[in-house]
Amino acid sequence: MDRIMFRGIMPALITPVNEDGTIREAAARKLIGDLSQTGITGFYILGSTGEGVATDRDTRMEFAELVRDARPDGMKIINHIGASDLSTVKKLARHARKCGMDAISSVPPFFFSYDEQGVIDYYRAMSDESEGLPLIIYAAPMAGPLLPVSTIEKMLDIPGFIGMKFTNPNYYLMSRYKKIDGGNINIFNGPDETCALGLLMGADGAIGSTYNIMPRTFVGIYNAVQAGDMATAMKLQHKADDLIEALLHYSVVEAVKVALTVKGYDVGEATYPLPRMSESDKQKLIADLKKLGYPEEF
Repeated sequence: MDRIMFRGIMPALITPVNEDGTIREAAARKLIGDLSQTGITGFYILGSTGEGVATDRDTRMEFAELVRDARPDGMKIINHIGASDLSTVKKLARHARKCGMDAISSVPPFFFSYDEQGVIDYYRAMSDESEGLPLIIYAAPMAGPLLPVSTIEKMLDIPGFIGMKFTNPNYYLMSRYKKIDGGNINIFNGPDETCALGLLMGADGAIGSTYNIMPRTFVGIYNAVQAGDMATAMKLQHKADDLIEALLHYSVVEAVKVALTVKGYDVGEATYPLPRMSESDKQKLIADLKKLGYPEEF
């Protein structure tokens, strides 16, 4: 089985919502359509940036269907279906298969402590319910410590398992994951601020929050690394990091949504209970972004 199924730059798509939690369909469709013209290869939906675990099950299914319908031909969708209860995970897995997602993904089971077999069983149930849809682990800090390489090796027996989204600064460990099965494992870089480094260390592609607001910059980083032009890759990475630094003074999801309003996307606020910015903080962030040449130079 060739597990390298996805490459390139994939925004961790934000979820435009109203105050009552309903989807802002027009804003979502416009954003999906515009991002698709920037050289990206697809979308990772309803993860941490997409506020999936803070969104009710039915709305998550509705949004998956919206993204499916709005994407142009060729755009892939990886649907994060992680939840704190297995019944929700199973239903979302079945729905992902039914509605035509290209892959599913999930953080390991969280909040309670799980042993290795419990983690493997969690992903196996996901695979069973989705009938072997391509499956990607989301290795995120909020979901606990990283899984050992030995655990990932055991997961190769799960039908559909292809790799992981690695959101961690430990690139030595990422390189160990990438050596599994002779490199036949699909690895995505997670930290936006070190995208170039992750690609250099072996990631096949990258998924990130700020790709919503500066997709062409990260497509440029990816293309430069593929061409062996690290000078260009690092120049673009440093440029992106200046903007990221401005965002990191606030909740990143909320800050990305504010940055999108500057580009004309009416995406709403972060979903409660994620923190929101005061009006004065929004104006300060917008001013800081404009000083950096955003959005025209990104």
